[in-house]
Amino acid sequence: MSAKIRESFDPIEFTYPSNILSLFRLALVGPTVYFLLKDDDSKRALLTIAAGMLTDFVDGPIARRRGEVSELGKLIDPIADKLTLDSVAVALSIKRGFPWWVTNLLLTRDAAILMGATMMFRETEEITTAIYAGKVTTAMLTVALLLYVMDAQPWGRRMLNATMVPFAISWVLYGARYVDWLRSRLHASDE
Repeated sequence: MSAKIRESFDPIEFTYPSNILSLFRLALVGPTVYFLLKDDDSKRALLTIAAGMLTDFVDGPIARRRGEVSELGKLIDPIADKLTLDSVAVALSIKRGFPWWVTNLLLTRDAAILMGATMMFRETEEITTAIYAGKVTTAMLTVALLLYVMDAQPWGRRMLNATMVPFAISWVLYGARYVDWLRSRLHASDE
């Protein structure tokens, strides 16, 4: 871990209940993918996904209510979301007919977001937060993925198609955020 990252987090943040929940969600990624790839283990996959969704639903409100919104939480919560959704999408593309083109778009978008956020963090030491369209995409994509896990077609495809609207909007908005940051950086270097 770089010195800049170590200096950005207070070790006490690892003990915050909200951050423990986000770390637990990260720990659920492996078992979730395992159950999805294993034949006839949809129930266990659904249970691990549901547990992850529950942690995602409650970690933010817990952090805000306890006054423990932290830099660590701002980092691990979106990483847990992206890693979970991306891993589930890959597993479903392998086993359940989830469209590979969507999985590839998702992986590309999330890699671009993480690279852009990393570059911005190196310069500013600020962790970027999710935009509203990104949060809507996450919620809708989660529902679509769950429908695919349950083999609930045509509803899974319909939900996935609807998800493409906020997905495209989030792609554009995250891109615009990065371009604005690059422009401000170039203007600052000209002065």
